[in-house]
Amino acid sequence: MRVECAVEQIKYLSADVRQLLLKPPRSVPPFKAGQYLELILPDRKCAFSIASVPNEPLFQLHIKPTPDSEDSTIIEALLDDLPDSLTVEYPLGECFLDNCPDRPVILIAASTGITQMRSLLGFLEEQKFRKNVFLYWGVLLEDDLYLHHDLLMLAQEWRYFHYIPVVSEITRSSSWQGKTGLVGNTVLADIEDLNTHLIYISGSPAMVYGTLDNFVQKGFDETNMHSDVFSFAPRQLIN
Repeated sequence: MRVECAVEQIKYLSADVRQLLLKPPRSVPPFKAGQYLELILPDRKCAFSIASVPNEPLFQLHIKPTPDSEDSTIIEALLDDLPDSLTVEYPLGECFLDNCPDRPVILIAASTGITQMRSLLGFLEEQKFRKNVFLYWGVLLEDDLYLHHDLLMLAQEWRYFHYIPVVSEITRSSSWQGKTGLVGNTVLADIEDLNTHLIYISGSPAMVYGTLDNFVQKGFDETNMHSDVFSFAPRQLIN
């Protein structure tokens, strides 16, 4: 479905990540936690995960520039112009939750892949999910953890939620004392039996398939992993 949404707010969450809040018409159907939308531009469509929980009145998107990407350059220029409204197509994506799972959940995000995980996490919290939820957020630099404080607070308030940020590059000036390296390797080191969990993962195709392959080598049943990458970037199309 295509709808015209009013632009409610554009603001920076970090030095290079902007939050875009869109207000859809009241009559539109709801989306499911974890789904995404496409911004409809004159000559292209650009997909963004919805960070909101379904019952929230606004679509929340997190947008970060992608080097050497024509789509990203166009989107950044569009945001700089402060549009009054934008056309979107939604709801899209098969990697979502509309019921509570029957086992613990592992959410794995790379960079702004945290937007999809924020929606899934919010849904599970609202449903008072009473099994463990592990969120692994992998970023390049410590400063990329733009939701770090909010997630630390949630981990204090919700006994079933465990937040594990992972930084892959440590600079000389960094004071980071947390986990380092690749986020998928951190999951393997922490979780003894992955097959007792459902896994939702968001990142680049290379990151998602690389993580899946590493897990499978350790005996993981790949049917327990869910990602939109499996739909929009099938392995045969990227090899």
